[in-house]
Amino acid sequence: MQVHESRMKYEKKLMEMQPEIIIFAHGITESVVREQKKHLRFLPKRWRKPGWMDPRPYFSRRKPKVWLEKLESSLRWRVKVILIKTLGGRPWMSVDEFKQHTTDFILNVLGHNQKTKIILLTPGDIEERYFPGSPASMQKYRDALRDIYENSKSTNRVFMCDSSTKLHRWDDYFEDRFHPNEGGHNKIAEALMDTIVKYSLIDDERMHVMREVSG
Repeated sequence: MQVHESRMKYEKKLMEMQPEIIIFAHGITESVVREQKKHLRFLPKRWRKPGWMDPRPYFSRRKPKVWLEKLESSLRWRVKVILIKTLGGRPWMSVDEFKQHTTDFILNVLGHNQKTKIILLTPGDIEERYFPGSPASMQKYRDALRDIYENSKSTNRVFMCDSSTKLHRWDDYFEDRFHPNEGGHNKIAEALMDTIVKYSLIDDERMHVMREVSG
């Protein structure tokens, strides 16, 4: 989901729940450069679904099936790359829209819940070969998150976690060079724990336990 979809689905519920910590992990789906929908009308129907022209992140262990999966995956991402490079592509959401939705979400949560803290989790890496234009685009959304953080950190309730600095490029990602694998997600969890411990975002008793766990 993109940030506006998450807001529609979860924002009211989050305010009612009044959680201690919210991990805000947007800026990835919004920033990836996509082929234009109008150029997909002659392609297989299932390729026209959002994100279905991306390479597969992983494959079956059954040989006959994996051959078909790899063939289709290699075809569709190459077609996508050609479409973007020849006819142009764009992210699903502009940086300005992303900043506005993110800022509005933060202000609404902080204004409604007096104890809730928000951690802004920055996007990881992405491979230019499979997602042309996306690494540069994703950097703009990272910068947008940093701007939002700088404008919000005086509240002492908004924090930033750049987990991408802990992930190895590309050992901690699946074969699509986009989605973190199990090792990558473990490192993201470690980065989040480090942020929670560094800023003492939970009560002393649980903080002591987390410090022991995080080393």
